[in-house]
Amino acid sequence: MKRFILVLLLPLLGNSQTSDQPIIDMHLHDYTEASYYVAPAPDGVVSPKDYKTYKEELLRALQENNIEKAVVSTIGGKNTLDKEGVFIPGYYTNSPPTDTTAFKALINSGKLKVFGEIGAVYDGYTLSDPEFEPYLKICERYNIPVAVHTGGGPPGITYRCCPNFRIKLGDPYTLEDVLAKHPKLRVYIMHAGEVFYENTLRMLLQYPQLYTDLGVILWVDEQPKDYAEQFIRKAKKYGILDRVMFGSDQMVWPHAIKKSIDQLNSYDFLTESDKRKIFYENAVQFLQLKE
Repeated sequence: MKRFILVLLLPLLGNSQTSDQPIIDMHLHDYTEASYYVAPAPDGVVSPKDYKTYKEELLRALQENNIEKAVVSTIGGKNTLDKEGVFIPGYYTNSPPTDTTAFKALINSGKLKVFGEIGAVYDGYTLSDPEFEPYLKICERYNIPVAVHTGGGPPGITYRCCPNFRIKLGDPYTLEDVLAKHPKLRVYIMHAGEVFYENTLRMLLQYPQLYTDLGVILWVDEQPKDYAEQFIRKAKKYGILDRVMFGSDQMVWPHAIKKSIDQLNSYDFLTESDKRKIFYENAVQFLQLKE
């Protein structure tokens, strides 16, 4: 596939820009009218008042921050946010799908280009559970990347919606059977493992086909931000920075995109070349956006 040129984004999102640095966001969410919600972010900023306003603010944030491509998985429905090729359609699920025929039909129609975000931890699964195996085989056959949530979740999530949630299920080591069984499968770890970031580093060193995004750890709270800085420092030290990708995990708070970018730009131990790799070049390589 040819590199996507930013100018195609301008008619959709407007004309002003704040940066010449193109960015690929590997971790973005959309909603439906029914699944969208209004709530304060950990920093106190309240999400837009309704879904329509949310879409407007999200598109504006993407344009202002020069997001050239983004992997988007819609919570509670089908991907409908964009029709101009800016968004790469994901497949959001916490449990294994139940229909391989329908799954392949989505791939063949172009409506599924990334299997994820897979939030298996929320329903008490790991990606190595046998229920996911038929779908991983399909992804390997069709060259579809897989994106899996790692680390913990929001405080109290076990009591609010997800009684089978356990932090230990978010350990990147739970992916090892999948990687051993499917050496050609393109997999990226979301949130860089969060509290298990050291295990992510070890997995990246062990499995050269494995990538990671940074996700929510760049902005959501002080503890995850500490994980992010330590992870990136060590990834550079260990020579594996070329498999670390930017992802905002923008949920219902479009301002999180800029917060994530600013946080990454604040690391003075990263060179401009390092940042360009994380913001853009590594994702181009992983997503196979260049011939």
